Amino acid sequence: MGRLAGLREHLRQLGAVDGSLYLANAVLRRATGGRLHIVKYDLMVQPVRREPLLPPHRGRNIRVHEAGREDPLLMEAASRPVETLHTRFDAGARCLVASIDGEFAGFLWFQDGDYVEDEVRCVFRPEPPGAAVWDFDVYVAPRHRLSPVFLKLWDEANRRLEADGVSHACSRISAFNATSRAAHGRLGAARAGWALFVCIGWCQFASASGGPVLHASGASARRPLVRVRPPAGQD
Repeated sequence: MGRLAGLREHLRQLGAVDGSLYLANAVLRRATGGRLHIVKYDLMVQPVRREPLLPPHRGRNIRVHEAGREDPLLMEAASRPVETLHTRFDAGARCLVASIDGEFAGFLWFQDGDYVEDEVRCVFRPEPPGAAVWDFDVYVAPRHRLSPVFLKLWDEANRRLEADGVSHACSRISAFNATSRAAHGRLGAARAGWALFVCIGWCQFASASGGPVLHASGASARRPLVRVRPPAGQD
């Protein structure tokens, strides 16, 4: 598929609104050297499943464990700054690590309560409290992306979350990433809303489907609070 044909197909998958924002973001980034850009998220809610995603005969060689703060497999192979990992643990996040024959294969993070976004200035709140967690940074090492590591991580996450009485996991994905949108759909996730950010240097303007209608901030720590809960009828 040629470059132009690929762009057309990508825009078709995104739809008219998100496709237009995708193009606008590309033009603005190029024209301003990245100083002005647009970030839009789809807010997703995924039910905790009782039935495993993988049949019993698949993924037997994949081991999943919950990492501690100094877990050597996580620290050595996760391709994330150690300071970032420690900040996550300090905030109460939990991390599941997958390995194959002792080699790091991937991880999945989730957290109770408010999650402070690090790409834009924003706080996401999964609701209702006690029944929802925030999941983020699901990563599979490149050499294992054709294996069932992704599903194995989610099977273990679902098992642990169900035991904790959690009914669903909330997350955000880029509205400009059709592949991620499809992957979440295969896991049973439903779109619960959107959040839009226009960033101009240190200034940020934010709006979300469930509020706030408009939030503006300069070079400060002020962050809009975006609540995420299951769509009507799926509580």
